[in-house]
Amino acid sequence: MRIFSFWLVVFLITKASPVALASQFVSLKSSEVNLRVGPGKEYPISCVFMRNNLPMLLVAEFEQWRKIKFMDGTEGWVHQNMISRKNTAIVITEDAVLYQYATNSHPIARMEKGVVVRILKRENEWVKIEVNKIKGWAHGKDLWGLEKEV
Repeated sequence: MRIFSFWLVVFLITKASPVALASQFVSLKSSEVNLRVGPGKEYPISCVFMRNNLPMLLVAEFEQWRKIKFMDGTEGWVHQNMISRKNTAIVITEDAVLYQYATNSHPIARMEKGVVVRILKRENEWVKIEVNKIKGWAHGKDLWGLEKEV
């Protein structure tokens, strides 16, 4: 009987604990997303993100709730309906350059720090992106939101 009780307690603890995940990026689906201190509507809102498609690092899952982390270290819980698997990144350097090809080819645009871009493809340290309907290549070091360090 003691063994059964022990395994029942282990099962219940495991079932109720958030599951940690490997580094994976997601993006916000809405231009207004509440970040909560815990996985449920009963938890208070710690902050509100006011930007659609903002990249976030997925940290943990608990039922329909996802713990996410922003590049400045802010983290909290959002409902799964508020995030998307859409690949986006944010420009983290001043005056990042958008090139025509995946080399230091002809520059076609400059991007300001904080601009959100859509990731289309990766080749080594280069990332093909789209921003304001313009497609081109940027250095991965200029972006935050990539699956692996570039």
